[in-house]
Amino acid sequence: MKRLARPLAETAMVYGLLGWLYVAASAAFRPDDMSAPITALVPMRRDTFGCLCFATSALCAAGLQVGTGRILAARRRGTGAAEAAVRTAVGYSLLVWVYLCVNSLTHPYTIAMRLTHFAAVPTEGATAVSCFLLSIAAFLTLRLRGRERGSEEVA
Repeated sequence: MKRLARPLAETAMVYGLLGWLYVAASAAFRPDDMSAPITALVPMRRDTFGCLCFATSALCAAGLQVGTGRILAARRRGTGAAEAAVRTAVGYSLLVWVYLCVNSLTHPYTIAMRLTHFAAVPTEGATAVSCFLLSIAAFLTLRLRGRERGSEEVA
């Protein structure tokens, strides 16, 4: 089972991210279609599918980094769970920020609307600002930790 765990997690991370990117692109250009089913074969809302794909991909990305420090390739020095979480926060919060920036350009009227159908808060605008700040803080944390170890390596 252990031999299958890493390939399964890598596959879930990559295809989860691709699923989210599809939904993000759909939301950017056809925001009124988000409550429609993803397909007749999968009677799930597009935005729900996107949320599940994003969460799956982010959790797998964080999990894959624990112990190896890399998402798709092993390296000598191991990484703890905290550093894996910070590395994941850098990339995934930046992805959400970019997605919301595209949304603000293609349909600016939604920036004040709630982000998901799951909860009334936060709004798209508040989430964009929060994700941008989180990405900055996480990136700075990695850079400072790298300097402490004498390494110039970055996420």
